[in-house]
Amino acid sequence: MWSHLDRGSSPIDWCEENYTFSPHIAEFINTMSNFLFFIMPPFLMHLHKDYARHCGQGIHFIWMLLMVVGACSAYFHATLSLLGQLLDELAILWVVMACYWLWYPESALPTRWKNQPNGRRK
Repeated sequence: MWSHLDRGSSPIDWCEENYTFSPHIAEFINTMSNFLFFIMPPFLMHLHKDYARHCGQGIHFIWMLLMVVGACSAYFHATLSLLGQLLDELAILWVVMACYWLWYPESALPTRWKNQPNGRRK
């Protein structure tokens, strides 16, 4: 019943040799490289604060979702579990959808969605 939580339950395993650096982390290099997803978004939030002030705070949501991608990807590469793989892919899809939400041209939106008081800025 809970087999999707087991280590190595994912059918995907192509990135690197497993458990070469640590007996607890399947793909060590891939797992450690995800720490950039925790370091870069706060820096990028600070770097893009003028952009956010001018165009909307939605860009900060993108940076936060990238941190979720890093956490899910680290979990997947550390365990190679099916749940980790699904979380990793789902988090990436969240980022893609949030980018569409943020940068989709307002002129292409349906009329009833345009100029909503709690929607996007012009």
